[in-house]
Amino acid sequence: MVGLTGVIAAQLAIGLVLELVTPGLVRSYLALASILVFLFFHQGMIATVYWLMMSELFPQRVRGLIAGLAIAVQWLFNATVAFCFPVLLHLFGSGTFFLFAAINVLSLIFVIRVVPETRGRSLEKLEAHLEERLS
Repeated sequence: MVGLTGVIAAQLAIGLVLELVTPGLVRSYLALASILVFLFFHQGMIATVYWLMMSELFPQRVRGLIAGLAIAVQWLFNATVAFCFPVLLHLFGSGTFFLFAAINVLSLIFVIRVVPETRGRSLEKLEAHLEERLS
């Protein structure tokens, strides 16, 4: 949740910098700083937790297969974002970053409501909890 909040703040900052600051060296440094903050929160928190959760959320008997499928889907969505980003930037300009921030607000709501806390639970206890909750 901290990672998503940081990503949202960084995306809003990038959008605001590109929208409000006049072109020049200050704008470039502020945009770069916002991008670095985004990378810190995304790579240091969200990406790390994602890979850990893929090894924890699925039942042991199908963990390898389903985790592989989930990772493949993640890569498809990464490719979709990468291919759509230039088009969105052309259509919406700096508003693209506000769009991504809004999408990540929805992601944060999803995480708060749906994603279970796995800290302090063994894989067996976690599997039993998820089976009880979801079956």
